[in-house]
Amino acid sequence: MKTRQVHILHGVPASAGIAVGYAVLLDTKKIERYPKIRITESLIEDEISRFDVAVDLSRRQINEAKKKLEAQHITKEHVFILETHLMMLTDPSLQSRVKELINKDHINAEWALKTALQEIEKDFDPIGDEYIRSRIADTTFVGERLMRNLIGKKTSGFHMLENSIIVAHDLSPADTAMLNKEKVLGFATDVGGLTSHTSIIAHSLEIPAVVGLENASASINPGDKLIVDGISGVVIVNPSESQISDYEHRARSYLSVELRLKEKSKLPAITKDGTHVEVKGNLEFREEVRTVLDHGAEGIGLYRTEFLYLNRNDIPLEEDHFEAYKAVVEAVSPYNTVIRTLDLGGDKFYSSLGELKNEMNPVMGLRAIRLCLREVEMFKTQLRGILRASHYGNTSVMFPMISGMEELRRAKDILDETKHDLRKQGIPFDENIPVGIMVEVPSAATIADILAHDVDFFSIGTNDLIQYALAIDRGNEYVNYLYEPLHPAVLRLIKFTIDAAHNVGIPVSMCGEMAGREIYTPILLGMGIDILSTNAFAISHVKEMTRKIDLEKCRSIVEHIFSIKTAQEIYDFMSREIIENTPDIFDIT
Repeated sequence: MKTRQVHILHGVPASAGIAVGYAVLLDTKKIERYPKIRITESLIEDEISRFDVAVDLSRRQINEAKKKLEAQHITKEHVFILETHLMMLTDPSLQSRVKELINKDHINAEWALKTALQEIEKDFDPIGDEYIRSRIADTTFVGERLMRNLIGKKTSGFHMLENSIIVAHDLSPADTAMLNKEKVLGFATDVGGLTSHTSIIAHSLEIPAVVGLENASASINPGDKLIVDGISGVVIVNPSESQISDYEHRARSYLSVELRLKEKSKLPAITKDGTHVEVKGNLEFREEVRTVLDHGAEGIGLYRTEFLYLNRNDIPLEEDHFEAYKAVVEAVSPYNTVIRTLDLGGDKFYSSLGELKNEMNPVMGLRAIRLCLREVEMFKTQLRGILRASHYGNTSVMFPMISGMEELRRAKDILDETKHDLRKQGIPFDENIPVGIMVEVPSAATIADILAHDVDFFSIGTNDLIQYALAIDRGNEYVNYLYEPLHPAVLRLIKFTIDAAHNVGIPVSMCGEMAGREIYTPILLGMGIDILSTNAFAISHVKEMTRKIDLEKCRSIVEHIFSIKTAQEIYDFMSREIIENTPDIFDIT
């Protein structure tokens, strides 16, 4: 019998844990081969009818997946995603465009669908924000399902072994809904990031997952034995017996720690020398608020509002905003909910905002607060919803991508104008609602001492701050290795921002990915961060790390690392420091 070769794949650790099992490959790649046929005028109606049948079949399949998710009591945001997929099936930007192409160009439905999908992908290709790109990927999922149904390719019903590791190009919520959860131990996908659907659902199911492996589905064969290390982002194909034994031991240790952390998740995070550190949750959909609170969040440090604007052809109404925010504010109170205003680019709103020029680099273009200051009525509509919701519980408002005092003053002026309008109408709101800004642009960090006088709090958004400070595109595979939170320049920007805030007596939170990694916690606390806000599944880990350290030690760590010259040297030092001082913390990476 031929011995299969051991090899190791590296990707993004999307859902923590370790799984040892056997590869089951799902064919979820885009269909590249499809018929291209010119049709006669007499066949146009038949071709449109064939497309309608595929739409109806897709709708029934997604509804079936939705029912399965509901029966499995998966958190509601994933059901919401499938509801979004159902809405997309009748989205004019897809369905009507396909029919238009069939009519106008006399081409078959497959060719028309492929063309329409390519047009949509081209529109969103320049968007750099990982969260937004992962939401836009929903269109691709829907399109691929339609294509499979058009060409008669099976979309579900695959056979799974016991102890299966699912290997795929990508996984949609509908794909995962069809899986037998009792047999699936882990996921490994070619694409995806920390905010992709595979990551989110793997978290909810508490299944180890590694995404962004690039060629896993091509290099792994069905039945290969796999180790999926969702802690370090490694997949070992055909491991040796000693590797299997080692990882099985690690898996048992990890599960033991996770059980202990879950039991303590709702206890406060108090350092060894008695300082309480608030640990809050980041929120993307209002439906996931209960999950975040159940994992021990002491409020919502970042409520992203972009979902209200996506997958629609109009601008959300005031009532859309109000209902979404009110539901969260009421659920979270008496804890605070920080609602961030729109952080999307103008390229998402061509149809609703009139003619906006295509931008060469929309990540640094008309987006976030810049778009809101240009489209004042749209901005005021959202602010009215936030202010009205503030009447129902503890609420703060936060402006993203502030780069200077002019933008901050203008945003606050518009907020004041909106308050004045509500007063005239007799509509109640919190007159003293705290106002803060995201510090995510290097210019804001370097003038934090100026900006601090005009706001009630700072929230450091490390995802963009690192990207802009180091001049890298996180989505570019050739330079994303340079994305380094421990770069001395990044740490200095963070420290200066915190000191500037504390000098005028305002608190500072952090809501980027850096806030959810335990290896960074001693550094952040040593620099004086007041609040850490992260995804639900990192909350208990950050809390536990906080309980294991004292602030004086953290300050000495910071003093030392500021004398170190490279990010790798800082990382190596922190790894040794945590292993020596918190040996019972299993995951430091």
